[in-house]
Amino acid sequence: MLVRLKNWINKPSGIEGESDNLLFLTRYLLLFFLAHTIFIGISSAVILLPVHAIIAFAVMMLFHICFQLTYRSGISTVAIIVSVICGFYITCFSLTYGWRSSFPVLLFVVLAYLWYDIAWDMGWKVFFSILSIALFTLIHFFAPAGVTSLSAEHPLFRAIACVNIFFSFTSLSLILYFFCTQFAEAERKLYLYNRQLKKIAETDPLTKLPNRRFALDELKQIENNYVDGGRFVSIAIGDIDFFKKVNDNYGHEAGDLVLSTLAALFASEMDGHGFAARWGGEEFLFVYDHANGDEAYLMLDELREKVSHTAISYGDLTITVNMTFGVEEYGPRAGIDATISAADKKLYLGKSGGRNRVVY
Repeated sequence: MLVRLKNWINKPSGIEGESDNLLFLTRYLLLFFLAHTIFIGISSAVILLPVHAIIAFAVMMLFHICFQLTYRSGISTVAIIVSVICGFYITCFSLTYGWRSSFPVLLFVVLAYLWYDIAWDMGWKVFFSILSIALFTLIHFFAPAGVTSLSAEHPLFRAIACVNIFFSFTSLSLILYFFCTQFAEAERKLYLYNRQLKKIAETDPLTKLPNRRFALDELKQIENNYVDGGRFVSIAIGDIDFFKKVNDNYGHEAGDLVLSTLAALFASEMDGHGFAARWGGEEFLFVYDHANGDEAYLMLDELREKVSHTAISYGDLTITVNMTFGVEEYGPRAGIDATISAADKKLYLGKSGGRNRVVY
């Protein structure tokens, strides 16, 4: 039964662009107001205030209509109607039962509810805040502070005051819950969105490897956190031999396939050792964290062998390529830029020395 009631309250309106959080909050508050008006209507009837009992039940019917409107009308419009009805309801019964009945406190619920709606601009929110302050002030001056239709010691008066206080704080807690939930969800979406943007900005779209920007940022962090003697870092640059011939002979789609296939191999082989990044064109950067030059050389030579034995199927064709690598061990005196430059020079030494080799 409770699940069905919850699903009924949380049913979307079907109107495009509506705030679901405001929609559901409005329905829960309307249920609270319905219960409140029923109690006040019965209480007014018991103490022989038939006019006020009729007003309470009339307001109850208006809240019921507003509840039905949430399924087929704009929720911001419904929110304004609900707020106006609440203002009338609170004023009427504050003047009847007096200041000590705690009816005026309900205005804080209305004010918080009005500020919750993100669809309204700041000007409207300030305008309604001023109206709420004015209404609260008028109630303060004109609502009786002493004996009213009920004495302050009357059990029913105390019950009304307790219900008003309980309802006010429960409603405010509900609004704060929805606000915190909405804020947390917005923060989560913003975090995921920013992380996605950062990933897109730092990822090469073809190979799915980190791009040059990511690599330089990571290397800068490595340089800033480097402790001499505490770790080894080696940097290598690899270039696909005669890659232009692949594009010329088989087309750029075949060249893209070669790049993406080798990139997947690099990502797999570098896992746990550091990272590989696309440096530009057919060049790739390899960063071996916690590996000296000799260790990086051995791992790169093993990677070179795997590249040579990787058969890449393109239609009816099988494409194989080789790679040449230059590797340099990082030293804090030389710095990152000088280390990359040294690795690049060794790469070209390997190119001029016959290709398909690792130079250290």
